[in-house]
Amino acid sequence: MEMLGIERKKGSAERLDGRLTVYARVETEPGDLGSAGHPIASMVHNGLLVAQGNYKEQSSLRDFLKSEMGLSLEEGLAEFLERLDGLEAALDPEKLKQKMENMDELQDFIPTPAKIVPFHSEEEILEQEGDIFFVGTFRNVANANLSVNSFPIIYQARFREEQIDRVKSEIEQLISQVEKAEASEVHYAAPGVNVADKILKDFIPGMLYSRKDEKLFESAAKQFRAFLEGYPFPRDVESILSIIGKSGDLTKHHYKLLELYARKIAEVTRENFTEVERIRKAIDEQEDSLESI
Repeated sequence: MEMLGIERKKGSAERLDGRLTVYARVETEPGDLGSAGHPIASMVHNGLLVAQGNYKEQSSLRDFLKSEMGLSLEEGLAEFLERLDGLEAALDPEKLKQKMENMDELQDFIPTPAKIVPFHSEEEILEQEGDIFFVGTFRNVANANLSVNSFPIIYQARFREEQIDRVKSEIEQLISQVEKAEASEVHYAAPGVNVADKILKDFIPGMLYSRKDEKLFESAAKQFRAFLEGYPFPRDVESILSIIGKSGDLTKHHYKLLELYARKIAEVTRENFTEVERIRKAIDEQEDSLESI
């Protein structure tokens, strides 16, 4: 990428990483920087001014304040007001309170800040993880600062759009898989069907992915029940659906239970009841482990 003097130094043009390092070169004599009398001038090292933003982990001003300063949004604004040397007394307290209450609604419209970070060489900059951009060479440190701090706003906007597109694409793909399953009308007792693989590689992943979307989950669960229609132990089917349908995060015990139930169903289908009994005991042990947590 090279536009307006901006050059991509690291990263893919097809997919932004979310972690950004952007830098400018400042062609100013060290003595001139020292006489500039501005904190930004002191951040230029060996002619380099660098800013970094982590939009993979920080998606709002609230995230930035918490991650970089250990402050809540409210604490951050309070600290800002303290630096106004008494100007806060001239503000209308009720209006200020109202703005604070409405701040969360405005989060999407406030860019997440980048931070100026000192680096001593271009080689050191290029070792950073994520996307790296060079925004050009400047004689004026103020213009260099403007460039390295404005570019992250454009970057995070494109990164957020890519995230929206990826989620949309994944949902469309999942819907397509569900529709495909509906059309195929696969049944566990059909000749040549590998029951364990079908449950572990198709149905369970699909239901896990859609568990936070009620409509998608219901459709996936319907297909799972249809696949096992006539299975002699329907409680096993409902146990799998109950585990996946839990509102909280699943633990390793939950995932192990899903695997055991899938294997039990497969062994029941083969009428291998010695193995069924062994798996049933393993299921009891996992359920006891969950109850003790």
